[in-house]
Amino acid sequence: MAKARSSLTGLQLGVMVILRVAIGWLLLYEGIGRAMNSSWSLTGYLSGSRGFFAGYFISLTTHSNLMYAIEIINEWGLILIGMGLVFGLFSRFFSLTGLVFAVIGYLSHPPFFGLNYTSIVQGSYLIVNELFILFFLFLLFVLFPTSHLVGLDRLIFGKK
Repeated sequence: MAKARSSLTGLQLGVMVILRVAIGWLLLYEGIGRAMNSSWSLTGYLSGSRGFFAGYFISLTTHSNLMYAIEIINEWGLILIGMGLVFGLFSRFFSLTGLVFAVIGYLSHPPFFGLNYTSIVQGSYLIVNELFILFFLFLLFVLFPTSHLVGLDRLIFGKK
């Protein structure tokens, strides 16, 4: 049986897979938590937006049907992205989707000097926060996918 080709060493591949699964688990658990918590809402978070796109994010909160749809997309998006990364299924697609989620989250609450937020923001940051780091992790997963070596993509699509 031919071995799948990779430019990564065994250690590098192992670390990338562990990182992919860990980020996937984080997002999966966050999405499930949001879906199961009936009092969770994006409205409060988005209404506290600051920065260049604050007007846009705040305007979204005035449309209850739209906010309901956005919350469903957020919850299930996190769940699906998380599952895709954990199981190595369409991980490049889900990494791109996660990248978009990270950019939207970052733009709604950019950690820039002088912006004060009314909602609870995890930590105190300047430019670099967890969404900034997630963006680059997702980009890493897009550029160096591991699911074709370790994941369901290998079983479904075969070795590359």
